[in-house]
Amino acid sequence: MTKDELLRTAMRSFSANGVKDLTERQLMQNFGLSVEDFNQSFTDKEDFLRQAVELYLSEQKEIQDKLLLEVDHSIGKIMQVIKQHVRQLQQINPNYFIQLQYLYPRIWTLYLRHAQMHSYYLFHDLLNKGIQQQIFRPDLNIEVVTKVLLEQINILLNQALFPPHRYNLSEVFRGIFLYYLKGISTEKGNKELENFFSSFTL
Repeated sequence: MTKDELLRTAMRSFSANGVKDLTERQLMQNFGLSVEDFNQSFTDKEDFLRQAVELYLSEQKEIQDKLLLEVDHSIGKIMQVIKQHVRQLQQINPNYFIQLQYLYPRIWTLYLRHAQMHSYYLFHDLLNKGIQQQIFRPDLNIEVVTKVLLEQINILLNQALFPPHRYNLSEVFRGIFLYYLKGISTEKGNKELENFFSSFTL
């Protein structure tokens, strides 16, 4: 197993089970590492976790870049990125993020930086291009709309608001994003939205 494969496997485990009871001994046992192997690549358990998160976020960016090449117009690009965000976050135990915030704040900062820098500027750029393509209304406050779109992803995944046993996630997605985006789109943009949602599934 290469180092990257090890970090991907570890990240899947962390995302599913959390990091509250993480120890170096446990890491070595779970992933078949000797003390020597561990010490050659990592300074401690936090460094192990940091490297796993950094690889994960880097690969998420690569996935997004590929998705953006599949669609020509800004609405389709925005929807593809939002879908990818949702699918990614669906696979993560909410306790994982809570534990990171309290136990590993420096690693939690990596996620915040990713959202504040990469995701924010990605949406900001797509909205700006959508205005140039006459898909979005020219009077948009792009900064505000960008933040609203990012926050809507959190709302969609809030199980206290939309418990999965009561709500179909695809319908919630439609209810949140279709009607909001229609409100900020031109007639041309609304046609693109209708085309996108006519065959939409999460």
